[in-house]
Amino acid sequence: MEIALIGDRHTVCGFKLAGVRKTFQMQALKGEDIRAMLRDLFDGTVGIILVTEKTAAEIRDVLDEVNRFRTGIMPIILEIPDSGGPLISKVDPMREIIKKTVGFEIA
Repeated sequence: MEIALIGDRHTVCGFKLAGVRKTFQMQALKGEDIRAMLRDLFDGTVGIILVTEKTAAEIRDVLDEVNRFRTGIMPIILEIPDSGGPLISKVDPMREIIKKTVGFEIA
């Protein structure tokens, strides 16, 4: 299983240096390109898709659409802070993933 990353230029560069091969810069992608790229990432070889928080905010509708039509739990889509640091959010994405997987909230 591979890891893929969608994010800003600095985050993509750092993850490339760490060995992540499937990286995509948000600045280079357009609306339909994002949908096509996400469809390609659901081919069964990618286990985790990392998306920076700012990028996820920009493409929230596409991510919600992908999650709505997902048939299994793979690949897992995780939102991570970008090179500028974490955003303050009201909902913890990891808590939501655990709740969806386990079936109830763990306190």
